[in-house]
Amino acid sequence: MNVESRKEKPMGKQNKNQEVRRIRRIDEQNVDQDTAQEEIRALAYQLFCECGCEYGHDLEHWLEAERRALEPLKDES
Repeated sequence: MNVESRKEKPMGKQNKNQEVRRIRRIDEQNVDQDTAQEEIRALAYQLFCECGCEYGHDLEHWLEAERRALEPLKDES
């Protein structure tokens, strides 16, 4: 069978609805990830300021901010 003889079947209504739901879930996950990323960023900056704006501790601050931001999610599971 060659490529030209294969024709794509049009999506049925049910398949289209499933695809729309899948795309919406992906969009919601992206929004959640963006929100979490922004919260982590703000917390890391807050830790930086609380530590006297001393450079060289960015990784420590970021990891602590991640831990604090994601801790409530661990409690839910």
